[in-house]
Amino acid sequence: MEDEKELMVKTKNLVIALIVTLTWAGNVAAGEVEDVLAKADSNLTDVKDQTYNAELEVIRDGKIIKTLKFTAKLKGVTMRVVKFTAPGDVRGMSLLTTADGLMYVYLPSYKRVRRVAAHVRNQGFMGTDISPDEMASGAISDGWHAKIVSQDDEVWVLELKPKAGNETTYSRQIVTVSKKHEGVEKVESYNSEGKLVKSQVREEWKSFGVIYIPTVFTYTDNRTGSITIIRFLGCEVNKGIPDSAFTQRALMRGD
Repeated sequence: MEDEKELMVKTKNLVIALIVTLTWAGNVAAGEVEDVLAKADSNLTDVKDQTYNAELEVIRDGKIIKTLKFTAKLKGVTMRVVKFTAPGDVRGMSLLTTADGLMYVYLPSYKRVRRVAAHVRNQGFMGTDISPDEMASGAISDGWHAKIVSQDDEVWVLELKPKAGNETTYSRQIVTVSKKHEGVEKVESYNSEGKLVKSQVREEWKSFGVIYIPTVFTYTDNRTGSITIIRFLGCEVNKGIPDSAFTQRALMRGD
């Protein structure tokens, strides 16, 4: 009888200790997530502006079916402008995200700027597997609630769910952040039914002045198997890009 009571006491103490440990671990994760988000977004916040030259390939059934070239200008965590430079039929087409989070596309053949509707911002853009939102993607802390779901010596794994007002079609994203590079190396996006619909892998990290970034982005449409690869060919930072470069008027001028 004594042994049975002693066993019950030990079991109770073990359960209490386990609950305390799990609660403590949860509190650490809750406090740590802000730091992880800051690290992941540091390439956007450690410099005033960035300018990239890049090329894009769309691959289906193992064959390259489309090649595009573009330049991208970034300032802060929201302002983006992407301008396509080749081939000729898309030359001059531009995609703009303004400081207030609105998105516009400039169509040179019509010489018009049109606002990108919310319901198409997560759809493939120009026959690629990349949505307008992904082309103009900013900070992962912007528009998403985040929590750490796991970690090891190499990565943090975050679950992101959209904040109120975020018009994404994704119900959640699983984001893997490299501890070595202190940046996002993988994104998995799920629809409202909980199915994985889009995967993104970021590789070949390189140093450009004060920032260290991936230079190869691979997007996979998990529903079709189609793949789009972006390769950044060069990067310049802190060139003094004015806010006026991120306006509809600038798109019309072809800046």
